[in-house]
Amino acid sequence: MAALLVLFVHGWSVTNTDTYGGLPARLKAEAARNGGPKLDVQHLYLGQYISFRDEVRLPDISRGFEAALDKVLAAAGAGRRFVCITHSTGGPVIRDWFDRTYVQTKRLAECPMSHLIMLAPANFGSALAQLGKSRLAAIKSWFNGVEPGQGVLDWLELGSPESCELNLRWIDDYPRLKLLESTTPLFQFVLSGDAIDRKLYDFVNPYTGEIGSDGVVRLAAANLNATHIVLEQPALIEGEALPSARKRLRSLTKVSSKRSARTAFKIVPGKAHSGEAMGIMRGVRNDEATDATVDAILRCLGTADAAGYARLCTEFDSENSAHQDVANRLEVEHVPVLPDREYIHDPHAMVIFRLLDSRGIGAPDVKVLLTAGPNHDPNQLPENFLADRQFNKRSGNLSFFLNHATLTGCAAIPGPKPGEIARKALVPRPPYGLRIVPRDGDHYVEYWTAELEADVANLLPLIAPNETTIIDIRMNRIVREGVYRMTQQLSPRSFKDAELGGAL
Repeated sequence: MAALLVLFVHGWSVTNTDTYGGLPARLKAEAARNGGPKLDVQHLYLGQYISFRDEVRLPDISRGFEAALDKVLAAAGAGRRFVCITHSTGGPVIRDWFDRTYVQTKRLAECPMSHLIMLAPANFGSALAQLGKSRLAAIKSWFNGVEPGQGVLDWLELGSPESCELNLRWIDDYPRLKLLESTTPLFQFVLSGDAIDRKLYDFVNPYTGEIGSDGVVRLAAANLNATHIVLEQPALIEGEALPSARKRLRSLTKVSSKRSARTAFKIVPGKAHSGEAMGIMRGVRNDEATDATVDAILRCLGTADAAGYARLCTEFDSENSAHQDVANRLEVEHVPVLPDREYIHDPHAMVIFRLLDSRGIGAPDVKVLLTAGPNHDPNQLPENFLADRQFNKRSGNLSFFLNHATLTGCAAIPGPKPGEIARKALVPRPPYGLRIVPRDGDHYVEYWTAELEADVANLLPLIAPNETTIIDIRMNRIVREGVYRMTQQLSPRSFKDAELGGAL
């Protein structure tokens, strides 16, 4: 295999190339050692793009990458392929570039990128983005001499229309492209930590210590193994009596379920999102000490065909399971003077609900409730099942962050000392389901209550640990006949309180 060019792409709001830490130099050193990867160390490039100006959007950056890449490839010689190693927002930037430049233009065979290795990528966004757009963040950015970068933060906010568009194409359309079987295959990898650097914890911003994340990006939001589910109300029958229609439309049915192509995903032990001590990229040092990030990257670089990629996917899956085994979930923080603090790292899952009506319009006037137990009661859900919930104002999408271990049940967690129990066993409360509840009262345009009464055997496998599931809920937009009437009565009369009438 010919020596590979290496390009690095950083994350959001970076203003200095020191963000790459010792990783570039370390890879140069690894390439020089016997048995190291065949890297063209004369052509190792550090990206430096602008994300801290409000007018810059993510597609603008991917367009800039294409222009800069042309110059790199021209200097390296015709026919050269490159490895791209990204951090955080750099992952979505390169995915957007690849999608626009080669997928949508149907030029896959021309793509010069052979390996895309994403470190802690915000593929489905970051819970921090919403806070990054706040007034407090704007003031902090002003003192640092930069802007918050609202254009990029719009993409990064959980449930944004832009991220959903790219990720739905990834889930629904990309499997047919068979990227690994191309004459110029593209191997994609996601490497993300789940450790929290307590020294970087921000008490004003609890997301920096969120379990199931690296302090910035959730494992589920980084992982490209994802599912898209479509649920739908039955169609409205013209002339049907309202009581009958309300009852019939109450049941949601599953229309489709699609799964993304299998993608290599590795939880890198002991690594946080950033920081010189634990950062998955910046924390790498150029020495001979074993480093989990470097080890994982070298394994990714060793992939040369579809069979090797499948083997590495399986190896990573096995290692992830061992890492998140019940016996390994307890973290104990030793605090001087104060009692030790215990944290339990349960696997979590993210679910993005997209509420759409039969006209393709968002349906913000409804609530999404999760239910449990034989009576499908929201009050029967296990304690602490919901870690977080965010609403995206631009798209109307809801993002739920769920403790998967709580929903499925979990054995007791051993304590730090023999015989101690840090947490008792968790007992699940199936069946789990959904209930869509409209705003109170009758209206000229409205939605009606709908439910999905699932059980643990068919709902939970669609909501996998460390993954994101996008659930589209298609509601009937009910327009009542009272919204428009004709009259032959010529004398003035008020129709301010006109009867609603039946459904059109």
